[in-house]
Amino acid sequence: MLKSCDISDIGKRKHSHIHTLTDPITGEVICISCEAVISDKIAETLPEWSVYGTNELNSRSRVGMPISLAIHDLGLSTVIGKSNKDFSGKTIVDASMQVVIERIRTWDYRTQTRSSKGQSRKYAFRQLNSLKEKLALPSPVLEKAAYIYRKAQQNDIIRGRTRTGAMAACVYIACREAIIPRAFDEVAEVSNIRRKEMWKAYRAIVSKLDLKVPLIDPVRCLVKLANKMGVSEKVKRYGINYMKQVIDSNISAGRDPMGLAATVLYISCQNFGNVDKSQKYFADTAGISDVTVRNRRQELRNKIPGLLT
Repeated sequence: MLKSCDISDIGKRKHSHIHTLTDPITGEVICISCEAVISDKIAETLPEWSVYGTNELNSRSRVGMPISLAIHDLGLSTVIGKSNKDFSGKTIVDASMQVVIERIRTWDYRTQTRSSKGQSRKYAFRQLNSLKEKLALPSPVLEKAAYIYRKAQQNDIIRGRTRTGAMAACVYIACREAIIPRAFDEVAEVSNIRRKEMWKAYRAIVSKLDLKVPLIDPVRCLVKLANKMGVSEKVKRYGINYMKQVIDSNISAGRDPMGLAATVLYISCQNFGNVDKSQKYFADTAGISDVTVRNRRQELRNKIPGLLT
């Protein structure tokens, strides 16, 4: 509910205009409560030139790359290219001038990371770009992982731990928050570190930064596993329906979502798909043991008898 404003109070005391309305024609910002004009000037954020194609957009743009948290210096430092050319594009042939330019280029590279934390970020974000290619992660996940790493470094959580394990933990947390199905062991494997090392960093970051990491959706894990195994669309749809029954029955609480997804997909294949695929095949594809699939299947048989036909 909007509070009514007394116009006589505007000149006497400072009024907080919470609810405002912008008129794009006149350029005025008006308070909805007291109908006072707060501002009559709006800064134009669009470029002053017009484009009629992609080529003109690239040629007329005068800005550099956007600021990114996934770069150790946010992308604000200068970069001197390796080509020894002057402002007109001509190659510099003077040997003494080439030596000077090479020396300037070396010092420009060294001054980008003056502190130890800057060097640590540079190494960690190089690993982050490598994980992006291996795990096929989108750019928002990289920005979130870089933000978590910066906060952890600011609070001295990284100290005493490896940068590889800390960055792998940040990537896993970012994937969880973005609801992207990436298993813990999968991130540890592509990072080439031990699971225990990554787990210690993950537990420290989550507890000290007080992060609320959402639960993994078993349905997304099932879809990922089905796409990886190349099952038919019919099997996938029945598997999703089975998984929803399992979630509604509160059986998924406290269970490994990837193990549960492998079990439900195995049951769906047995009922409507390829019966030649064994439990071990599903377990190896999901990165779990076949004992887990067997135990989850027996549990589903006892608690949801109609699930297995």
